[in-house]
Amino acid sequence: MKENSGQDRKQKIRDKYKGTDVSEIEIIPAKPIVDFTESGGIRRVAAYVRVSTDNDEQTLSYELQKNYYTEYITGHPGWEFVGIYADEGISGTSITHRKGMLQMIEDCKAGKIDLILTKSIARFARNIVDCLSVIDLLKNLEPPVGVQFEADNIYTLDNNGRMILTILASVAEEESHSKSVIMNWSIERRFRKGLFLTPELLGYDRDEEGDLIVSDDEAETVKAIYYLYLNGVSFF
Repeated sequence: MKENSGQDRKQKIRDKYKGTDVSEIEIIPAKPIVDFTESGGIRRVAAYVRVSTDNDEQTLSYELQKNYYTEYITGHPGWEFVGIYADEGISGTSITHRKGMLQMIEDCKAGKIDLILTKSIARFARNIVDCLSVIDLLKNLEPPVGVQFEADNIYTLDNNGRMILTILASVAEEESHSKSVIMNWSIERRFRKGLFLTPELLGYDRDEEGDLIVSDDEAETVKAIYYLYLNGVSFF
């Protein structure tokens, strides 16, 4: 009995893997992956640019990004250049105060944009919740708006875009958090040793050891400011 039972199971397996008549199979084709560079539906293209500080090096990066995207979009056949949406000197951990980002979202809702180009996920948003919520909002518009992250090679209307985006956005957020922890640690240790971080101050210079000393040239200006304030003169 056991031998017959084993033979029956083997025969069932053989019959199963003989295959099925192809005429009885309905083939549902996969959705084609959208190539944003060739898609005929993309006409109106914008770019988003952000740098987190106002120093000279970041200003250079900011201007280079704007120039690059202006030339790239205007030079692409069939594309209409909508504009550059930009935030300079704004943190990427929240979109609350990013006027450029918020205006771009409103213009997408108004149907003015088909595609957004940006440098990387970190430039777009370091907060994963903000990043994914904006991407989902744009993706669910009618018609949907895609975002191309150039450095990360991700297009959000691609089938695999969201999965990869979620992973990389998580990494970007954790990187931002780690930098914050390291900077706070460094500042705390400096303060404990009496090494305070101070910006350039009117009325003061630094000596060879980095300590603040009164600037004879600027001291009179500081005295004049206090004198005017005490006598009722101010900006308000």
